Amino acid sequence: MIDHSLLARHYESFSEGPRLQKSRVRRLEYDTTLHVLDRHLSPRSAVLELGAGHGAYSFRLARQGHRVTATDLVDVNVEAMLTLAQEEGLDSVDIRRADATHLDGITDGAYDAVLCLGPFYHLRTRQLRRRCLLECRRVVRDGGMVAVSYINRVFAVNYLLRKGSPLTADQYASLMQPDDERVDYPDEFFNVAHFSTQEAVEAELRAAGLEIVEHAGTDGACGFFPETLEGLDEAAYLDYRDYHLTTCSQPSQRGASSHCLVVARKI
Repeated sequence: MIDHSLLARHYESFSEGPRLQKSRVRRLEYDTTLHVLDRHLSPRSAVLELGAGHGAYSFRLARQGHRVTATDLVDVNVEAMLTLAQEEGLDSVDIRRADATHLDGITDGAYDAVLCLGPFYHLRTRQLRRRCLLECRRVVRDGGMVAVSYINRVFAVNYLLRKGSPLTADQYASLMQPDDERVDYPDEFFNVAHFSTQEAVEAELRAAGLEIVEHAGTDGACGFFPETLEGLDEAAYLDYRDYHLTTCSQPSQRGASSHCLVVARKI
């Protein structure tokens, strides 16, 4: 099981609710993720979302007619989803507390698609990430979709430099390890996160019996200069978004993106 005391503390002090709409870069991440998922989800799919936060994706998919189970490990996020679902009249969404590495009570092949859009980058050892991916594979039907988000290590390092918070030599070395449980980084999020590379994530998914279908950079290079997007009017943003959606699966785009999404299939 995950020792989630640090994770719970993070989400108790940082509200996940407004994250995906609070800036144009985060909105681009949200729009792109939905765009990619829509290409691979059949109508009225049974969808399980792990680490659903405040339900931004789960609620949107439920409104589109999918049958959604939204889960999170952190109590404050589960409570927020229950409140929001009641306010929005989304009683069709099944909201539960669940550990992405131990999906107790969920039968094999119960879902058409499993979304792991948050937990993977909080699992800081190879063993935990493998356990999570094997659980995703277990509860999705044969040929079903597993979608996994991760944070690009290249962006994470440069984000700290941009903030004026460079790492020490041994911290840089730790960050490159697949098992990194340091808790003395200069940014609190680094103490609860795993940062990866395109190649490493694809290798971990394949090792868990998943076939890569699509690999996209969801927010592109704009994370390095967010003020550029913020300065656009709405029409100009939408024009840029449409361009981004046509290029987001190119290797160069995901290499420069802070958040990336891998869509895989159970084989």
